[in-house]
Amino acid sequence: PSGPSGGRANVPWQHGGTIGDFLKGPSFAFKMKFLALLALVGQFPTHGHQLRWSAAITPEMRAVSIPLKRTSASPTLHHRKGLGLLSVQEIQGHSEASLVSQMRAQAQQLHALQYYGEIQVGTPPQSFAVIFDTGSGQLMLPSDRCDSEACQKHRAFHQKSSSTAVPIGWADDPLTRAASDSDRDTTVVNFAAGEAVGQFVRDRVCLGRACAVANFVEMTEESDQPFGAAEWDGVLGLAQSLSDHMEFNIMQKLLEGDKSGVLKKPVFAVYLGRKIEDDAEITFGDFRSERMASSLHWVNVSQEGYWQFQFDDLTIDGKRTGTCEKYGPRKCQGVLDTGSSLMMGPRHDLDALLSRLNFQEATQRSCSENTKFPKLGFLIGEQLFEMDADDYIDRPKVGDCW
Repeated sequence: PSGPSGGRANVPWQHGGTIGDFLKGPSFAFKMKFLALLALVGQFPTHGHQLRWSAAITPEMRAVSIPLKRTSASPTLHHRKGLGLLSVQEIQGHSEASLVSQMRAQAQQLHALQYYGEIQVGTPPQSFAVIFDTGSGQLMLPSDRCDSEACQKHRAFHQKSSSTAVPIGWADDPLTRAASDSDRDTTVVNFAAGEAVGQFVRDRVCLGRACAVANFVEMTEESDQPFGAAEWDGVLGLAQSLSDHMEFNIMQKLLEGDKSGVLKKPVFAVYLGRKIEDDAEITFGDFRSERMASSLHWVNVSQEGYWQFQFDDLTIDGKRTGTCEKYGPRKCQGVLDTGSSLMMGPRHDLDALLSRLNFQEATQRSCSENTKFPKLGFLIGEQLFEMDADDYIDRPKVGDCW
Protein backbone atom coordinates (compact mmCIF):
# COMPACT_ATOMS: atom_id res chain seq x y z
CA PRO A 1 0.00 0.00 0.00
CA SER A 2 1.06 3.60 -0.47
CA GLY A 3 1.17 5.92 2.51
CA PRO A 4 0.19 9.58 2.76
CA SER A 5 2.24 11.84 0.53
CA GLY A 6 4.82 14.41 1.53
CA GLY A 7 8.01 14.44 3.63
CA ARG A 8 8.60 11.67 6.12
CA ALA A 9 4.98 10.61 5.82
CA ASN A 10 6.13 8.53 2.83
CA VAL A 11 7.65 5.93 5.17
CA PRO A 12 4.91 5.03 7.66
CA TRP A 13 4.30 1.60 6.16
CA GLN A 14 7.68 0.09 6.89
CA HIS A 15 8.09 -2.79 9.35
CA GLY A 16 7.71 -1.57 12.91
CA GLY A 17 4.82 0.83 12.38
CA THR A 18 4.64 4.56 12.89
CA ILE A 19 3.17 7.15 15.17
CA GLY A 20 1.54 10.33 13.94
CA ASP A 21 1.36 13.20 16.37
CA PHE A 22 -0.53 16.48 16.52
CA LEU A 23 -1.60 18.85 19.25
CA LYS A 24 -5.03 18.52 20.83
CA GLY A 25 -6.14 17.06 24.16
CA PRO A 26 -4.40 16.10 27.44
CA SER A 27 -1.01 14.42 27.73
CA PHE A 28 0.11 10.82 28.18
CA ALA A 29 2.86 9.19 30.29
CA PHE A 30 6.30 8.06 29.18
CA LYS A 31 9.28 5.94 30.20
CA MET A 32 13.06 6.35 30.61
CA LYS A 33 13.76 9.62 28.90
CA PHE A 34 10.30 11.27 28.65
CA LEU A 35 7.76 12.77 26.41
CA ALA A 36 4.36 14.38 26.24
CA LEU A 37 2.10 14.62 23.23
CA LEU A 38 -1.51 15.60 23.17
CA ALA A 39 -2.96 13.11 20.75
CA LEU A 40 -2.00 9.85 19.13
CA VAL A 41 -2.37 8.19 15.77
CA GLY A 42 -0.91 4.68 15.73
CA GLN A 43 -0.23 2.84 12.49
CA PHE A 44 0.39 -0.87 12.70
CA PRO A 45 3.06 -2.40 10.44
CA THR A 46 1.59 -4.10 7.40
CA HIS A 47 4.10 -6.79 6.54
CA GLY A 48 6.69 -9.00 8.18
CA HIS A 49 5.93 -11.10 11.23
CA GLN A 50 3.89 -8.45 13.01
CA LEU A 51 0.56 -7.84 11.30
CA ARG A 52 -1.16 -8.93 8.13
CA TRP A 53 -3.40 -6.62 6.12
CA SER A 54 -4.79 -6.66 2.59
CA ALA A 55 -3.91 -3.62 0.50
CA ALA A 56 -6.97 -4.07 -1.72
CA ILE A 57 -9.67 -1.65 -0.53
CA THR A 58 -13.27 -2.82 -0.94
CA PRO A 59 -16.55 -0.99 -0.29
CA GLU A 60 -17.06 -3.05 2.89
CA MET A 61 -13.96 -1.63 4.52
CA ARG A 62 -14.66 1.02 7.10
CA ALA A 63 -13.50 3.32 9.84
CA VAL A 64 -15.38 3.35 13.14
CA SER A 65 -15.32 5.91 15.95
CA ILE A 66 -16.21 5.01 19.53
CA PRO A 67 -17.09 7.84 21.96
CA LEU A 68 -15.02 7.84 25.13
CA LYS A 69 -16.37 8.56 28.58
CA ARG A 70 -14.05 9.73 31.31
CA THR A 71 -13.60 9.56 35.02
CA SER A 72 -11.35 11.85 37.01
CA ALA A 73 -10.44 12.36 40.64
CA SER A 74 -7.75 14.75 41.83
CA PRO A 75 -4.90 13.19 43.80
CA THR A 76 -4.72 13.84 47.52
CA LEU A 77 -2.41 16.54 48.83
CA HIS A 78 -0.16 13.79 50.19
CA HIS A 79 0.13 12.26 46.75
CA ARG A 80 0.83 15.61 45.14
CA LYS A 81 3.75 16.23 47.46
CA GLY A 82 5.05 12.72 46.78
CA LEU A 83 5.49 12.89 43.03
CA GLY A 84 3.18 15.37 41.39
CA LEU A 85 2.72 15.89 37.70
CA LEU A 86 6.21 15.34 36.32
CA SER A 87 8.68 14.10 38.87
CA VAL A 88 9.37 10.41 39.40
CA GLN A 89 12.36 8.83 41.10
CA GLU A 90 14.62 7.23 38.49
CA ILE A 91 14.51 3.47 38.72
CA GLN A 92 17.90 1.78 38.40
CA GLY A 93 18.70 -1.82 37.51
CA HIS A 94 15.38 -2.72 35.90
CA SER A 95 14.54 -3.97 32.45
CA GLU A 96 12.80 -1.58 30.07
CA ALA A 97 9.54 -3.55 30.37
CA SER A 98 9.75 -3.38 34.18
CA LEU A 99 10.50 0.33 34.08
CA VAL A 100 7.52 1.02 31.83
CA SER A 101 5.28 -0.99 34.14
CA GLN A 102 6.43 0.85 37.28
CA MET A 103 6.09 4.28 35.69
CA ARG A 104 2.62 3.41 34.43
CA ALA A 105 1.81 2.39 37.99
CA GLN A 106 2.79 5.79 39.32
CA ALA A 107 0.74 7.56 36.67
CA GLN A 108 -2.36 5.48 37.31
CA GLN A 109 -2.15 5.87 41.09
CA LEU A 110 -1.41 9.58 41.24
CA HIS A 111 -3.69 11.05 38.63
CA ALA A 112 -6.90 9.11 38.13
CA LEU A 113 -7.88 10.34 34.70
CA GLN A 114 -9.21 7.54 32.54
CA TYR A 115 -11.03 7.29 29.23
CA TYR A 116 -13.15 4.29 28.34
CA GLY A 117 -15.64 3.22 25.67
CA GLU A 118 -18.07 0.43 24.78
CA ILE A 119 -17.31 -2.76 22.85
CA GLN A 120 -19.39 -5.88 22.21
CA VAL A 121 -18.33 -9.52 22.58
CA GLY A 122 -20.12 -12.76 21.72
CA THR A 123 -23.33 -13.86 19.99
CA PRO A 124 -25.71 -12.30 20.86
CA PRO A 125 -23.43 -9.36 21.73
CA GLN A 126 -22.60 -8.59 25.35
CA SER A 127 -21.50 -4.99 26.01
CA PHE A 128 -18.52 -3.92 28.10
CA ALA A 129 -16.81 -0.64 28.98
CA VAL A 130 -13.06 -0.94 28.40
CA ILE A 131 -9.94 1.16 28.69
CA PHE A 132 -8.23 1.35 25.28
CA ASP A 133 -4.68 0.85 26.45
CA THR A 134 -1.64 1.29 24.18
CA GLY A 135 0.57 -0.04 26.99
CA SER A 136 -0.79 -3.60 26.97
CA GLY A 137 -1.47 -6.19 24.32
CA GLN A 138 -4.75 -8.07 24.75
CA LEU A 139 -8.40 -7.87 25.74
CA MET A 140 -9.26 -8.70 29.35
CA LEU A 141 -12.84 -9.00 30.64
CA PRO A 142 -14.32 -10.21 33.94
CA SER A 143 -15.83 -13.70 33.81
CA ASP A 144 -19.19 -14.71 35.20
CA ARG A 145 -17.21 -17.40 37.07
CA CYS A 146 -15.32 -14.73 39.02
CA ASP A 147 -16.28 -14.53 42.71
CA SER A 148 -13.97 -11.64 43.59
CA GLU A 149 -15.69 -8.58 45.05
CA ALA A 150 -14.19 -6.43 42.30
CA CYS A 151 -15.83 -8.62 39.64
CA GLN A 152 -19.26 -8.27 41.24
CA LYS A 153 -19.20 -4.52 40.58
CA HIS A 154 -18.88 -4.90 36.81
CA ARG A 155 -20.50 -6.52 33.82
CA ALA A 156 -19.19 -10.05 33.33
CA PHE A 157 -18.70 -12.13 30.20
CA HIS A 158 -21.11 -15.09 30.15
CA GLN A 159 -19.34 -17.65 28.02
CA LYS A 160 -22.21 -20.13 27.98
CA SER A 161 -24.60 -17.41 26.78
CA SER A 162 -22.59 -16.90 23.59
CA SER A 163 -23.15 -19.39 20.77
CA THR A 164 -19.79 -18.46 19.21
CA ALA A 165 -17.59 -18.71 22.33
CA VAL A 166 -14.82 -21.32 22.33
CA PRO A 167 -12.84 -22.07 25.50
CA ILE A 168 -9.12 -22.21 24.66
CA GLY A 169 -6.70 -24.37 26.62
CA TRP A 170 -3.29 -22.82 25.95
CA ALA A 171 -2.00 -19.47 24.71
CA ASP A 172 0.53 -21.13 22.38
CA ASP A 173 -2.25 -23.22 20.80
CA PRO A 174 -4.79 -20.43 20.33
CA LEU A 175 -7.14 -22.10 17.84
CA THR A 176 -7.71 -25.39 19.67
CA ARG A 177 -10.79 -25.88 21.85
CA ALA A 178 -10.01 -27.00 25.40
CA ALA A 179 -11.01 -30.62 26.01
CA SER A 180 -12.35 -29.67 29.45
CA ASP A 181 -12.04 -26.95 32.08
CA SER A 182 -9.25 -28.97 33.69
CA ASP A 183 -7.35 -28.79 30.38
CA ARG A 184 -7.20 -24.97 30.41
CA ASP A 185 -4.11 -22.98 31.31
CA THR A 186 -4.34 -20.15 33.82
CA THR A 187 -2.61 -16.83 33.26
CA VAL A 188 -1.70 -14.29 35.94
CA VAL A 189 -1.52 -10.63 34.91
CA ASN A 190 0.25 -8.26 37.31
CA PHE A 191 -0.84 -4.65 37.66
CA ALA A 192 0.61 -1.74 39.60
CA ALA A 193 -1.36 -2.38 42.77
CA GLY A 194 -2.74 -5.86 42.24
CA GLU A 195 -3.29 -8.68 39.81
CA ALA A 196 -5.84 -10.66 37.84
CA VAL A 197 -6.10 -14.38 37.11
CA GLY A 198 -7.81 -15.62 33.99
CA GLN A 199 -8.31 -18.21 31.27
CA PHE A 200 -8.46 -17.97 27.49
CA VAL A 201 -11.55 -17.69 25.31
CA ARG A 202 -12.12 -17.16 21.59
CA ASP A 203 -15.19 -15.26 20.40
CA ARG A 204 -16.49 -12.51 18.16
CA VAL A 205 -15.32 -9.02 19.22
CA CYS A 206 -16.92 -5.88 17.78
CA LEU A 207 -15.69 -2.31 17.98
CA GLY A 208 -18.64 -0.45 16.59
CA ARG A 209 -19.41 -1.99 13.19
CA ALA A 210 -15.96 -3.56 12.81
CA CYS A 211 -15.95 -7.16 14.04
CA ALA A 212 -13.51 -10.06 14.12
CA VAL A 213 -13.00 -13.36 15.89
CA ALA A 214 -10.17 -13.10 18.42
CA ASN A 215 -8.81 -14.61 21.61
CA PHE A 216 -8.99 -12.81 24.94
CA VAL A 217 -8.62 -13.38 28.68
CA GLU A 218 -11.69 -13.85 30.86
CA MET A 219 -10.65 -12.92 34.40
CA THR A 220 -11.70 -15.43 37.07
CA GLU A 221 -10.07 -13.48 39.91
CA GLU A 222 -9.52 -9.72 40.32
CA SER A 223 -7.79 -7.81 43.09
CA ASP A 224 -9.64 -4.84 44.55
CA GLN A 225 -6.98 -2.54 43.09
CA PRO A 226 -7.15 -1.39 40.39
CA PHE A 227 -10.50 -3.00 39.50
CA GLY A 228 -12.73 -2.44 42.52
CA ALA A 229 -13.38 1.28 42.11
CA ALA A 230 -13.08 1.34 38.32
CA GLU A 231 -15.99 2.62 36.25
CA TRP A 232 -14.86 0.39 33.38
CA ASP A 233 -15.17 -3.39 33.13
CA GLY A 234 -12.00 -4.42 31.33
CA VAL A 235 -8.94 -3.48 29.29
CA LEU A 236 -8.41 -3.64 25.52
CA GLY A 237 -4.69 -3.61 24.72
CA LEU A 238 -3.47 -1.85 21.57
CA ALA A 239 0.29 -2.37 21.83
CA GLN A 240 2.08 -3.73 18.78
CA SER A 241 3.55 -6.99 20.04
CA LEU A 242 2.85 -7.51 23.74
CA SER A 243 0.08 -10.12 23.46
CA ASP A 244 0.56 -13.83 24.21
CA HIS A 245 -0.05 -14.71 20.54
CA MET A 246 -1.12 -12.84 17.43
CA GLU A 247 -4.63 -14.30 17.84
CA PHE A 248 -4.93 -12.16 21.00
CA ASN A 249 -4.03 -8.95 19.13
CA ILE A 250 -7.42 -7.31 18.58
CA MET A 251 -6.13 -4.75 16.07
CA GLN A 252 -4.55 -7.53 14.01
CA LYS A 253 -7.78 -9.50 13.96
CA LEU A 254 -9.81 -6.40 13.02
CA LEU A 255 -7.49 -5.86 10.05
CA GLU A 256 -8.23 -9.40 8.91
CA GLY A 257 -11.91 -8.88 9.69
CA ASP A 258 -14.84 -11.24 9.23
CA LYS A 259 -18.01 -11.12 7.16
CA SER A 260 -18.75 -7.62 8.54
CA GLY A 261 -15.76 -6.24 6.62
CA VAL A 262 -12.30 -5.10 7.70
CA LEU A 263 -10.81 -1.77 8.63
CA LYS A 264 -10.14 0.74 5.88
CA LYS A 265 -6.53 1.39 6.98
CA PRO A 266 -4.14 -0.20 9.52
CA VAL A 267 -4.54 2.86 11.75
CA PHE A 268 -6.17 3.86 15.00
CA ALA A 269 -6.42 7.40 16.36
CA VAL A 270 -7.12 8.73 19.85
CA TYR A 271 -8.73 12.14 20.30
CA LEU A 272 -9.07 13.66 23.77
CA GLY A 273 -10.75 17.04 24.05
CA ARG A 274 -8.75 19.82 25.64
CA LYS A 275 -11.14 20.19 28.59
CA ILE A 276 -12.76 17.52 30.71
CA GLU A 277 -16.20 18.34 29.31
CA ASP A 278 -15.06 18.21 25.67
CA ASP A 279 -15.65 15.29 23.30
CA ALA A 280 -13.30 12.32 23.27
CA GLU A 281 -13.17 9.33 20.93
CA ILE A 282 -11.06 6.54 19.50
CA THR A 283 -11.24 5.81 15.77
CA PHE A 284 -10.22 2.52 14.16
CA GLY A 285 -9.36 2.28 10.47
CA ASP A 286 -8.56 5.95 9.85
CA PHE A 287 -8.10 9.32 11.55
CA ARG A 288 -10.39 12.33 11.41
CA SER A 289 -8.65 15.36 9.97
CA GLU A 290 -11.31 17.68 11.37
CA ARG A 291 -10.07 16.78 14.86
CA MET A 292 -6.56 17.99 14.10
CA ALA A 293 -5.06 21.36 14.98
CA SER A 294 -2.28 20.94 12.37
CA SER A 295 -1.17 18.58 9.63
CA LEU A 296 -0.25 15.02 10.53
CA HIS A 297 3.44 14.32 11.15
CA TRP A 298 4.55 10.68 10.91
CA VAL A 299 7.28 9.36 13.22
CA ASN A 300 8.81 5.89 12.95
CA VAL A 301 8.54 3.51 15.88
CA SER A 302 12.07 3.07 17.26
CA GLN A 303 11.47 -0.22 19.06
CA GLU A 304 8.59 -2.62 18.62
CA GLY A 305 6.33 -3.54 21.50
CA TYR A 306 5.20 -0.31 23.09
CA TRP A 307 4.49 2.72 20.89
CA GLN A 308 8.05 3.95 21.39
CA PHE A 309 9.86 6.56 19.31
CA GLN A 310 12.76 8.99 19.38
CA PHE A 311 12.60 12.69 20.02
CA ASP A 312 15.55 15.02 19.73
CA ASP A 313 15.15 17.60 22.48
CA LEU A 314 12.93 19.53 24.87
CA THR A 315 12.40 23.24 24.41
CA ILE A 316 11.38 26.08 26.71
CA ASP A 317 9.68 28.95 24.90
CA GLY A 318 11.10 27.57 21.66
CA LYS A 319 14.73 27.34 22.86
CA ARG A 320 16.46 23.94 22.94
CA THR A 321 17.58 22.63 26.35
CA GLY A 322 20.11 20.00 25.18
CA THR A 323 18.46 17.40 27.42
CA CYS A 324 18.82 14.53 24.94
CA GLU A 325 22.43 15.05 23.87
CA LYS A 326 23.91 12.88 26.63
CA TYR A 327 21.92 9.85 25.46
CA GLY A 328 23.87 9.54 22.20
CA PRO A 329 22.47 8.67 18.76
CA ARG A 330 19.15 7.38 20.13
CA LYS A 331 18.53 10.77 21.78
CA CYS A 332 15.46 10.65 24.07
CA GLN A 333 13.08 7.71 23.79
CA GLY A 334 9.40 8.19 24.58
CA VAL A 335 6.41 5.89 24.92
CA LEU A 336 2.86 7.05 24.16
CA ASP A 337 0.58 5.39 26.69
CA THR A 338 -3.18 5.90 26.75
CA GLY A 339 -3.37 3.95 30.03
CA SER A 340 -1.50 6.68 31.92
CA SER A 341 -2.16 10.36 32.44
CA LEU A 342 1.17 11.87 33.52
CA MET A 343 4.37 13.00 31.86
CA MET A 344 7.12 10.99 33.53
CA GLY A 345 10.86 10.46 33.23
CA PRO A 346 14.26 10.34 34.98
CA ARG A 347 14.48 12.48 38.12
CA HIS A 348 17.72 14.22 37.17
CA ASP A 349 16.30 15.37 33.84
CA LEU A 350 12.94 16.38 35.23
CA ASP A 351 14.37 18.38 38.13
CA ALA A 352 16.25 20.51 35.61
CA LEU A 353 13.13 20.84 33.48
CA LEU A 354 10.98 21.85 36.45
CA SER A 355 13.44 24.64 37.28
CA ARG A 356 13.18 25.95 33.72
CA LEU A 357 9.38 25.83 34.05
CA ASN A 358 9.62 28.04 37.18
CA PHE A 359 8.79 25.23 39.60
CA GLN A 360 12.20 25.27 41.34
CA GLU A 361 12.70 21.48 41.12
CA ALA A 362 9.35 20.90 42.83
CA THR A 363 6.06 19.75 41.34
CA GLN A 364 3.86 22.12 43.30
CA ARG A 365 3.97 25.88 43.86
CA SER A 366 1.70 28.75 44.73
CA CYS A 367 0.19 30.51 41.74
CA SER A 368 -2.84 32.34 40.45
CA GLU A 369 -4.72 32.45 37.17
CA ASN A 370 -2.38 35.28 36.10
CA THR A 371 0.93 33.56 36.96
CA LYS A 372 3.06 33.22 33.83
CA PHE A 373 4.76 29.97 32.85
CA PRO A 374 6.74 29.24 29.66
CA LYS A 375 5.74 27.00 26.79
CA LEU A 376 7.03 23.43 26.93
CA GLY A 377 8.01 21.91 23.59
CA PHE A 378 9.20 18.63 22.08
CA LEU A 379 11.39 18.45 19.00
CA ILE A 380 10.23 15.36 17.13
CA GLY A 381 11.47 14.49 13.66
CA GLU A 382 12.79 18.05 13.14
CA GLN A 383 9.38 19.49 13.95
CA LEU A 384 8.54 21.39 17.13
CA PHE A 385 5.37 20.62 19.09
CA GLU A 386 4.59 23.03 21.92
CA MET A 387 2.20 23.14 24.87
CA ASP A 388 0.96 26.19 26.66
CA ALA A 389 1.24 26.19 30.44
CA ASP A 390 -2.37 25.15 31.00
CA ASP A 391 -1.74 22.05 28.86
CA TYR A 392 0.86 20.68 31.28
CA ILE A 393 -0.19 22.26 34.61
CA ASP A 394 -3.22 21.75 36.84
CA ARG A 395 -4.12 25.33 37.77
CA PRO A 396 -7.04 25.58 40.20
CA LYS A 397 -8.76 28.92 40.78
CA VAL A 398 -7.73 28.74 44.44
CA GLY A 399 -4.63 26.96 45.75
CA ASP A 400 -1.39 25.64 44.32
CA CYS A 401 -0.50 24.79 40.76
CA TRP A 402 1.05 21.40 40.19
